[in-house]
Amino acid sequence: MKKAIRIEKEDNVAVVAQDTAKGDRLVCPGLEIVAAADIPLGHKVALAPIDRGALVVKFGVPIGRASAAIRTGDHVHVHNVEDITTELCEGYQKKVR
Repeated sequence: MKKAIRIEKEDNVAVVAQDTAKGDRLVCPGLEIVAAADIPLGHKVALAPIDRGALVVKFGVPIGRASAAIRTGDHVHVHNVEDITTELCEGYQKKVR
């Protein structure tokens, strides 16, 4: 069994702690999933389904928006997540003004 790192309970992705092959079982506190694809060390795996357009949350912080539907166990990376840096910066800027 391989390990994945999930920091916050609201995280919908975790970081794999070892190179992971499709079909490998991944465990992180309170959760066990099966990798739906090969996932390199340090990359993200979906802990639950993420709808297209939904936020991808890692370490308790939104890091992107799903550009396609993502299934539990999928590799989460640039092929299925869009950058939201500008959106986040504009939102933070409005909060501090």
